Amino acid sequence: MISSRIRQFREEMDLSQIELAKLVGVSRQTIYYLERGSYNPSLTISFKISEILKKPIHEIFYQEPIIKDILEGKPLSEIREIAEVAGLNLEQLASLSKIDEEELTSSFNDILLVKIAMGLGMEFEDLFEKEAEN
Repeated sequence: MISSRIRQFREEMDLSQIELAKLVGVSRQTIYYLERGSYNPSLTISFKISEILKKPIHEIFYQEPIIKDILEGKPLSEIREIAEVAGLNLEQLASLSKIDEEELTSSFNDILLVKIAMGLGMEFEDLFEKEAEN
């Protein structure tokens, strides 16, 4: 359960709800409801909590069945974006999903090559034509 992790990590750092609330920039009641699972924080608040508790966001907000369901059937490019937002590396993402890490790595490399080509003002295919000419 998400709420128990926030409370656990907060207590490990010897922070009260009031102290955590001040650091995050929310009310104590927000932390109270968050820890009880009756409040879903925004991404901004989630990232602030992650930073303050010095824990990766996926450790705080991870729920395996939900993540597997969300990722299943998504295009790899969309999964890459989800991983970036969540602060996950390929190994972590593969462990949370049913996707093979090698398949993820291949997709991430393809996306990186597309970005490089765009940055150079080239088409993706042109990268390989230049390579074949050399």
